[in-house]
Amino acid sequence: MGGACALLGWRGRPARAAQEYRALVLAGKPVGYWRLGEKEGPVAHDETRHRRDGAFHGRVAYREPGAIAGDTDTSIKLNGHGAFVEIPNNEHFSQPTSGMGMTVEVWMRPDLLVFDGETQEHYVHWLGKGEPGNFEWGMRFYSRHSSRPNRISAYIWNPGGGLGAGAFFQDEVQRGEWIHVAACYDPGDSSNPAAGVSIYKNGRLRGSPQTQKGALYRSFDIAPVRGNAPLRFGTRDGGSFFTGALDEVAIYPRVLTAQEIREHYRTARGQ
Repeated sequence: MGGACALLGWRGRPARAAQEYRALVLAGKPVGYWRLGEKEGPVAHDETRHRRDGAFHGRVAYREPGAIAGDTDTSIKLNGHGAFVEIPNNEHFSQPTSGMGMTVEVWMRPDLLVFDGETQEHYVHWLGKGEPGNFEWGMRFYSRHSSRPNRISAYIWNPGGGLGAGAFFQDEVQRGEWIHVAACYDPGDSSNPAAGVSIYKNGRLRGSPQTQKGALYRSFDIAPVRGNAPLRFGTRDGGSFFTGALDEVAIYPRVLTAQEIREHYRTARGQ
C-alpha cells in the first residue's frame, strides 16, 4: 500500500511542477510570457494580462516536447532557415524603461551544434531585440567549430552596435539537451561602475560583472537606449537563425534574484 502511494506521489510531482512553474513566472509579474505551446500558428500568445501577442514566421514545428517536467504544454522547433517568432516593439522590452533593469528567461534546446553563423566567429543570435543602427540586447550561441565552442552568451549594445557588454558560459553541449538560461541586465549604464550583465545556466550564476570583465557596462562605455525594433525569438535581426527548440520565454522589468532563478529551475525539473 505504501509503495503504491509512493508511486502515485512520484507520478503527481511532475504534473504539479508544470502548474507551479507557470504560477512562479506569473507571480514575478513579467511584462510578457510566451509559453510557445500553440498547436498551430500564426499567433504566439502572451500568457500575461498584457496580451502582447506575437506571430510565427517560416517553417515552425509545433507540439514539440516541452522543457518543463510533466508539462502537457508543448514547445516549438525552429529549422534555422528563416523560422522565428516576432513580437511588436514595446517599451517594456527595453532595459532602460523600468529603472530597475530587466531579466530575460528562456529554455533553449540546441539541435545543431556545428554551423557557419553570421560571421567568422560562427555564432547565431538566437533571441533578442535590435537591428542595425537600433541595437539593444541579444543572446548568442557559438558553433562547436569556433574559437568559443558552444558558448552561450547575453549581450547589451549601444544603438550603433560595435562591441557590447556581455556575460557567458561555455560548456560541452549535447544535441537535444534543454538548457535554462536567465540573462539579467542591471539598471543604469557605464556611469555606474558596478552595473553590467549576468547570466545563469540551470539555476546557477555563471557570469557576472564581478567575475567577467567584459560584463561591465563601463568595459565598452555602454549606455542602453530604448529602440523601436521588434522582439524576436530564433533570431535577433534576421542575420542569423537558431536551429532547435524554444520554450517558456519570459521578460521581467527588473533583475530577478539568484534565489528566484534557482527556484524556477528546480521547480521546472520537479525538484
